[in-house]
Amino acid sequence: MMLMQKCLNIENDLGRKRSKKNEPRICDIDIIDYDKKILNGTKNNKLILPHPEMHKRNFVLLPLYEISQSWIHPVKKKKINKLIKLLNIEDLRAINLI
Repeated sequence: MMLMQKCLNIENDLGRKRSKKNEPRICDIDIIDYDKKILNGTKNNKLILPHPEMHKRNFVLLPLYEISQSWIHPVKKKKINKLIKLLNIEDLRAINLI
């Protein structure tokens, strides 16, 4: 998928180095959803859509809710507000402007 390659190129241009999985990184671009497509990843195209952990991540769901309050998870078939209600409240914390 061309979009995935463009994201990888941007990460590289910004100085991202790939050595270990889940290590701290300068830039991390995830494709969360793409036109409600469902992709399970293949040997040639590792992209999985929607992002498999997105429904557990407040830093994904809250901004997505600001963009589209009517968004529905294409696999779970749940509205975004329902997914947000399932988040662990202890994971939610304020972000201070700098």
